[in-house]
Amino acid sequence: MTDNPNYPISTAAICWYDGQGVVHVRVYSTDGYNVIERCQDGGGPWQTGQFSAPGSKISATCWVAKDGVHIRVYCTGGDATTEWCCDPNTGWTKGTYTTV
Repeated sequence: MTDNPNYPISTAAICWYDGQGVVHVRVYSTDGYNVIERCQDGGGPWQTGQFSAPGSKISATCWVAKDGVHIRVYCTGGDATTEWCCDPNTGWTKGTYTTV
């Protein structure tokens, strides 16, 4: 089988329940070059999310606080890992994590 850069080679997934008991799922996949987000909310159809960043490896985590869900996605490419943050009322921003 030949390598195809359009096929996902690394995936990270997170999920949480909101205050109404609805499950939200986020899947972050990379083709080795770019990471994209796919979303499913409340069992509805899968949709492409707003997150997109360069990266060949990924990891993700989330937590729910009083103000809502907080998501962290870590994209590794080249010799560095970049933290991306999605917090209530802010959208996606670059985080402060640095590679040592």
